Amino acid sequence: MDSIQTAAKENSTLLCISAVKQASSGMIEITSSDGPVFFIRPEYLSFTPLERIEPGTVLNAQETDDVIDAGFAFLAERKAEEYLAVCEQCRSGLERKLIAKKYDRTAVSRALDYLESRRLLDDSRFCLLWLRSRTASKPQGRNRLFAELTARGIKGSVARSALDEFFSDYSEKEICIRAYRRAVKNKKSDEKLVKFLMDSGFQYSMIREIIQKFYNETDCIN
Repeated sequence: MDSIQTAAKENSTLLCISAVKQASSGMIEITSSDGPVFFIRPEYLSFTPLERIEPGTVLNAQETDDVIDAGFAFLAERKAEEYLAVCEQCRSGLERKLIAKKYDRTAVSRALDYLESRRLLDDSRFCLLWLRSRTASKPQGRNRLFAELTARGIKGSVARSALDEFFSDYSEKEICIRAYRRAVKNKKSDEKLVKFLMDSGFQYSMIREIIQKFYNETDCIN
């Protein structure tokens, strides 16, 4: 597939279609007169009518480029699916991985648009899974979590919505208490304790309330 696409692009070869077959999941298998076989999705065609994709058709230069670009988008889609099969991905991270593998930027964008339309790629879902995993291993507050998500390329509106949903199920105060206990276990002094909790993304009012609560409990025990 790479060979026919590259050759056609470099040599401005017009694509002569010798066979067309409907493949699985909406894909179209195209055999060129030169022999190589490649796949496209109709969604990746920018302007070439689907009726033109039939045996015996010799595509003009623009149509040839359009079909070849559709093939590049499908290649990017397949590689993206390999990453998604391993673990959940966010769009920005997946885009970086594909471009690092030398996939065409436009092809990557079109492939990721398609995967998002099928909900195979979903930044909101990624955020919720990431938040559960992160707070289980490293208790952090809303502010720090928001910064971490946006640093990964998540849109601010998506990150805020995910945090709202997450904290409707999980108590930020309970997470802050876990962070507090971890800091105390590591023998952080009062000043360093507050700084640690603020750096972890918790609001000062929450930190003060928790420190006061545990201070009073310790006082009562003593």
